Amino acid sequence: MYIFVNGKIVDSESPAIRVFDRGMVFGDGLYDVIKFQDGKFVFLEDHIERMKKSANFFGIKFPYTLDEICSIGHKLAVMNNLKEGELYLQLTRGVDVIRDHVFEDDYDPTFVEIVQPVRKMDPSIWTEGGKILTYPDLRHQFCEHKTTDLLPNVIAKKYVRSKGAYEALMFREENGRKYITEGASSSYIFFDGEKIIAPKIENILPGITRSKVLSVAREIGIVVVERRIWLDELPNMKEVILLSTLSRVLSIVKVDGMEFEKGEIAKALDKAFKDLVISTLVY
Repeated sequence: MYIFVNGKIVDSESPAIRVFDRGMVFGDGLYDVIKFQDGKFVFLEDHIERMKKSANFFGIKFPYTLDEICSIGHKLAVMNNLKEGELYLQLTRGVDVIRDHVFEDDYDPTFVEIVQPVRKMDPSIWTEGGKILTYPDLRHQFCEHKTTDLLPNVIAKKYVRSKGAYEALMFREENGRKYITEGASSSYIFFDGEKIIAPKIENILPGITRSKVLSVAREIGIVVVERRIWLDELPNMKEVILLSTLSRVLSIVKVDGMEFEKGEIAKALDKAFKDLVISTLVY
C-alpha cells in the first residue's frame, strides 16, 4: 500500500515515522477518518475544518490545505487501485530531539495520509440491527477533539467484541447517577416515541455524521432535543441509533439485556442521510 508521509508518497512497509515523534511517545496528535465513496470523499471539508480547529486548540501547525489533502488522497486512491475506501489523516506535533514531556513552541508537524479499503463489516448488521454493551467512559477531558490518545477506546471496543457485541455505549457518573456519552468510535441518538434525543456536546466528539443526521432529521420534520441522557432512561426509549462514518445510521436492537425496535425513524434517517451524501459529493 502507498501512503503519504511529510511530503512524500512511500510504501507502507518503509520506515517513515521517527522514534521520537511525539505522536508515538506521547499521543500528542490528532486524526480523522473520512469515507471514500464513488471516487469522492464524503464531507471532507467538514472533517478538515474540525481537525484544523483541534490543531489550533492544541497549538499544532496544520501543514496542508483542503485542496492539497484532497489531491493527495485521490492520487493515493489511484495508486492503491481503490474507488471505495477510507481516508485516514494523522497530524502530530512533530519530533523531539530527545524525549521530553515539555514541548517547544516551534515544531515541524508530522502529517500522514492513507487511503485504505473499507474495514469489513457483516452486512447483516444493517438488516438485523446491532447489539451493544454499556461500558464506563474512562477517557480524558479532551474528548471533543479527535486525539490519537485512544487506549481507553481500544479497551472498550475489544471488551464488547469479545462478548459478541458490536460497540460500547459508554457512560460517566455524576452524584451516583450514570449518563450516556458516546461509543468507542461512534455517536448515539435515541427516539422516545415523539422526538429524537441526542447527548449534548459536553466532552464528547462533535461527530460529522451526528451533525448531518440531526440536520436531516429536522429537515424531515422530526423534533430534535440535545440534552444529557441518563442511563436509567434507556428503558423508556423506542429506538437506539448508532451513528458513525463507517456504520452510517445503524439500528441497535439490544443494549445489555434490553431489547429495542428496529424502527421506522432509523430507516427514515438512513435514507435521508444517504440522499444527503449523494447530493453533496464534491471532492
